[in-house]
Amino acid sequence: MKKALLVVLLICVALTSVLAGDLKYLFTDLDQHVEILNGFLPTLLGMGASFEGLALVEDQLTQLQAYAAGGYTQRKAYQNPLDGSVLSQDFLVFDLWQARLTLKFLQGFGGKSEISSKDLLTAYAGYEGRWEMPVDSMVAGLQRLNGIMVTVPTIDLWTADSQAAAGSVRNSAIYPELAAPSIFASTFFGGLKLNMMQDDGVTSNGLSVDLSLKATFPAISTNSLSFWSANLNVVGGYTIFQLQSLGKNPQNIFSVVAVDRFCVNYTDGDAVPAFIQGSVSLGRKVRGFNSNTYNTNFTVVNNLDIRLSGPDRMLSFLDGIFPRINLFFDMGFNSGKLFNCNVENSYFLCSTGVQVTVSFMDFIDLGLQCAYLIKGTNLVNPDSNIQMGATFFLDF
Repeated sequence: MKKALLVVLLICVALTSVLAGDLKYLFTDLDQHVEILNGFLPTLLGMGASFEGLALVEDQLTQLQAYAAGGYTQRKAYQNPLDGSVLSQDFLVFDLWQARLTLKFLQGFGGKSEISSKDLLTAYAGYEGRWEMPVDSMVAGLQRLNGIMVTVPTIDLWTADSQAAAGSVRNSAIYPELAAPSIFASTFFGGLKLNMMQDDGVTSNGLSVDLSLKATFPAISTNSLSFWSANLNVVGGYTIFQLQSLGKNPQNIFSVVAVDRFCVNYTDGDAVPAFIQGSVSLGRKVRGFNSNTYNTNFTVVNNLDIRLSGPDRMLSFLDGIFPRINLFFDMGFNSGKLFNCNVENSYFLCSTGVQVTVSFMDFIDLGLQCAYLIKGTNLVNPDSNIQMGATFFLDF
């Protein structure tokens, strides 16, 4: 037995040594719980690795990725469990333990982009396995602003708009992920990306287009979860101004960059889980509103950023860490049915504001966001057009 374990260990060490040059670390995700240090402490992390040792197409990148994420977050639900209509107050608030594993294959083709020097086209496909366990909110029994000031109930005691609902929310078709103590969802996805964008964090020039599709089916997920989602994401960037230091290796001192995103999504299904609803909802894409709000089948959004970036190497050990001020203007429209019911709605949302952050390697942007709502209402805080909050990332 000891000899067998020694052989396995030696094989693993040998493989690690051989593949080390082709392996790269991936930091993939970060999220927070708004009740823990006001959302400034990460409570969900994602990381993994990519392998680039294959070369299926000459001079084009072939990549395998594997990454996992897990943690503890908060979720809110805004629909009446009886008919799916939008609530005006007293929303369902609960916490969530979650873990997920993603396997992804990427293949470049079409030659190299003249702008970015990367593969002009990249096709990708993959699988995500996700486990979620909803639990009562950590602030159950305490007063919180939830459309109005309310005492946060447990999941089983929650009733819509303080009116006694017929049966538990756990029996509602509106919330299929609450029908069991936990769920497991298998999602398959694929897409095609056009890369003509040169982006080094403090400057952006060019265009990128990403067309993707994801789906799950009752046969491969618990709680009869079922959905499909098609998404088109177009991002364009232009560096308006840049001031650099003198010398052989000039560094950014100050830059002004305009970045615009146009996004169209259509999502449908018999039992669309909340983790998909949140990512495609209009309230998630227009800043200053809430994820899982304004969540209908069809959404179209335009986000405009004016990004002002400071020195990206004030000290040698601060390479890639720089201050950033991001001015934004968002507008979006949605229509169709609210998920998992027959109620139809359409909305137009518009907001503007500023994000003041410190950027780490142009991946994490930790700071504050202040949004002014020009059109539309934040359902959690409906009496104010000014919405403040923590931010970990730029939205695109």
